This record gives sequence, structure tokens and C-alpha cells, in this order.
Amino acid sequence: MQSVVDHILDLRGMIVPVTLLNISQALREIKPGETVEIIGSDPETKRDLFKILRTFPYELLNIKDNDEKTVYRVRLRKSSPAS
Repeated sequence: MQSVVDHILDLRGMIVPVTLLNISQALREIKPGETVEIIGSDPETKRDLFKILRTFPYELLNIKDNDEKTVYRVRLRKSSPAS
């Protein structure tokens, strides 16, 4: 069953560090419990994504590559910060 996505961040055609900056900004702006789907094409961003995610409370919902492995989708849910 697919969950509803609250925000879509389409980063296709963008490269690091712009993509990582956009992801960080999006995760700061969304509310806990909301989901974001990141669509990207830069393999460096996909590789480095989890390095920046360490600074955010999130739950990984799904990672999916298209058949040609040229586009990926990462779906996250922002968690509440630990008290």
C-alpha cells in the first residue's frame, strides 16, 4: 500500500551540493509526521544523502530506482525530535 506524500522534491538535473542544500532546507521546513519524496538523478546525491540525514529525525519509507537506474526516489517521513 502506498502512503500519501505531502511534499515532492524534484532534484533531477541538479548536482551536489545544491541537491543536499535543497534536501536540508525541505526537511527543516516540513512538520513532524509529514512525508517527502525526493526524486533525483545524481548518483553522488544518492550516495551522500544519508550523511546529511544523520542531523534530522526521519523514518525511511522507501528507496526505488527506475529500470535504467537513472532516476531514484527516496521517501522519508519526518519524525519528532528526540527529547
